[in-house]
Amino acid sequence: MVYSSSSATLTAVERKQGGVASGRWCGPVATFIVLFGAAWLALYIASLLLPFTRPGSVVIADAKFDRLVTSKMFGPQDRYRAMIFGHSKVLAGVRPRELDAAVGPGFRSYNLGLPGEVHFLPILEAALQAGNVPTHVMLTLAWDAKPTKDGFMDALRNDAAIATSVLPFRTLPRDAALFLFQNRHRLTEAVRDVAAQREAMLDDGGWYFIKSQSHYENDALPDDYALPTDHSSRVDVRTIPERSYTRERLEQLARQYGFQVLLIPVPFRTGEFAPAPATDGRLVTISEDPLIRVVGPDYFSYPPAFFADPSHMNPRGALAYTDDLARLLKASRVFD
Repeated sequence: MVYSSSSATLTAVERKQGGVASGRWCGPVATFIVLFGAAWLALYIASLLLPFTRPGSVVIADAKFDRLVTSKMFGPQDRYRAMIFGHSKVLAGVRPRELDAAVGPGFRSYNLGLPGEVHFLPILEAALQAGNVPTHVMLTLAWDAKPTKDGFMDALRNDAAIATSVLPFRTLPRDAALFLFQNRHRLTEAVRDVAAQREAMLDDGGWYFIKSQSHYENDALPDDYALPTDHSSRVDVRTIPERSYTRERLEQLARQYGFQVLLIPVPFRTGEFAPAPATDGRLVTISEDPLIRVVGPDYFSYPPAFFADPSHMNPRGALAYTDDLARLLKASRVFD
């Protein structure tokens, strides 16, 4: 009986101690969760209220997704409705207003190139979902060769995407500090400049001059400019994968919405690669249903003076490339 009483007493004491320990553990954890949630919410709201502190590439991409493709892009007078996709070479290279004027009445185009991005399906699908349906989708870069859509394991391997999903404001402290330091003597003017550049890009149909990477007088590279990584004796042949998830999805959208797909030349700096082989101007058809065709050579070459940095054209170069693209489209009779 004595042993049983002691055992019962010990059990009661252990339960009491366990309850105390549990209470001590739950309190700090609950406090941490509340403080973490408050800090997360505060930083998230700050990121929404301070969009001008983001890098220019992010500001431009967000504006294209949030404003350009969600607004009404085409009117009943636009017989030919073109969307042009690619990375930052396209962003800085195609001037839709000048392209529309050069091609002629009834033609309307938009530059949907995104800085540092080769995947065009997300912004194309966003435009289609908003009711903006093109007659022609122009690609400077073909689709990738990935055979399947990204799955759960692909998402787990993408550390950057996970970090962005969990902490969408993760670059805010760095971006805000840089913005304040670089514009410490002109903060109000700098905020207005960001807004003005974003609106100018939207007004120009998606064209944007990437001036921030220009380090030469008059935003033009020297005539003898070259890089050790250039391949002046090698032709950069465009690869067009036969099978690809992106291609299958693009073809599905083309059939559903009735648009054609055109692969057009991308602009390169002279000396970056050897001149592309000349073409006779004919369209090369790689698919009949839906209609997918290659127009012209794989790329055009332009002197360094037409570039603001090794990759991106200056306004003068953009006018030259746009003019050449218009001539190519008219000569190919793709809109007849």
